[in-house]
Amino acid sequence: MLRYGLAGGGIMIVLGLLNWWAIAPNFSITTSQLIGYLGIFLALLCVPLGVRYFRDQLNDGAVTFSRAFRIGISISLIVAVSMFLYGMLFHVFQGEEFMEWQRKNLDPESLAKMEAQLDAMPDFALMPWFQGVILALITFLMGLIMTLLSALFLRSSGSGQASA
Repeated sequence: MLRYGLAGGGIMIVLGLLNWWAIAPNFSITTSQLIGYLGIFLALLCVPLGVRYFRDQLNDGAVTFSRAFRIGISISLIVAVSMFLYGMLFHVFQGEEFMEWQRKNLDPESLAKMEAQLDAMPDFALMPWFQGVILALITFLMGLIMTLLSALFLRSSGSGQASA
């Protein structure tokens, strides 16, 4: 679980940094957001890989739904904690640049909406720790979905036969 969780966290961090340095300066906010979500999805592909590895290599081709769920949710939690740390550190070191990038890439109507939303938010909403929590929750919820699907489709009763 640790191996696949750390691999997922590493994938997500590398793709996040590549997105910020290479995609964001050259493309729209929407494109950058899509790449960000794609990075989270790719990182969370470590969930089915970890469950499959456990089933096929460590447990003689068998894994129950509950065991697969525990493995997957553990991997997802490690990836989410990695996202928390990345998100928090990103906003500590790049938060001002990120806000300026958003402002300069929005049309006037979207910028006015964003400014109104920012004014309505509590002060802590832009704090690095809070941004890290939000990113971790998004990642964990996506990981929960990936975990449920992995546990459902990778469960087996042994000797490579999937149970119904």
